[in-house]
Amino acid sequence: MKYSNAPLPVIFALLLTACGQGEPPQGPVEGGLGVPSGIYAVDKSHTYVVFSYLHQDLSYPLLRVTNVDGELQLDNGSMENSKVSIAIAVDSIRTNLDYFDNELASRKFFHAEKYPHITFATHSYKPLSDSLGELTGFVTIRDVTRPVVLSVTINGAMEHPMLKKPVIGFSATGSLHRSDFDLDRFIPAVADKVEIRIEAEFLHGSNDESAAAAKLATEAITNADPAILKMVATSGAER
Repeated sequence: MKYSNAPLPVIFALLLTACGQGEPPQGPVEGGLGVPSGIYAVDKSHTYVVFSYLHQDLSYPLLRVTNVDGELQLDNGSMENSKVSIAIAVDSIRTNLDYFDNELASRKFFHAEKYPHITFATHSYKPLSDSLGELTGFVTIRDVTRPVVLSVTINGAMEHPMLKKPVIGFSATGSLHRSDFDLDRFIPAVADKVEIRIEAEFLHGSNDESAAAAKLATEAITNADPAILKMVATSGAER
């Protein structure tokens, strides 16, 4: 099955904790999270991405994504080496209005037919404490790549009480300007700044869809403007 046909920009639930407490995960465990290093796939049934923006100085509509996939490469011994690679299916963005869903997928906005995915690929992760960190990466929309910084809270990690495999969950927030991606319709009546909130769970192991999404995210930045990549690399080195 091709990934492009399979099920990245406010969410209100912290969904890491399931019913009860599981036993410690099996296998080698290092670091403070209590789960093994390795590849973790997005748990699509417990991962949420929502975009919000100011509409005519009146309200903040909430646009949710219903198809998120990708992988976390966790280095539990050196968290700064961990990476997240995510792909969002553009035609899965929902607004509660069918006509607006279609408008967003059209060439007027995201042009899903030509650019079917929004991707995020990690540049660096900076731990600020055991549970807080700063994730810097690159978002690619309509073949335009720009840097974004997300504030991350690691909510917890454990053995999933029902699936009996290691799971890790985090919350993340950040923002971007849609005009940076040539999405400037209706500015300033509709705000340029878009707020992003993410609630995500990752299950230990990979699968075809998560690996395909991670590959898309990685490939997206290979076509990015080298000046953008260099700018972020230089600023990261100076921190």
